[in-house]
Amino acid sequence: MIFEKRSAVDVVVILMATMVALTILLATVGIIVARILHPELDMTKGGEAILGVITTVVGALVGFVGGRAVGKNEANGTSK
Repeated sequence: MIFEKRSAVDVVVILMATMVALTILLATVGIIVARILHPELDMTKGGEAILGVITTVVGALVGFVGGRAVGKNEANGTSK
């Protein structure tokens, strides 16, 4: 299986990122479909909400990966 050699933390991060990515994709498709079917609607708030989620998730994942890298360096004795 694809997750056999991964730690539990890696699996959680992959699943969380996948769920968020699918949610963002579906929300974006929903906005596009609504824009086509009802062009008079204002989609600004929806776009801002999606952008806010993307920014938050990318920041969280970058922080998580950075924290893991620091942790591995400290465990290996390579940090100062």
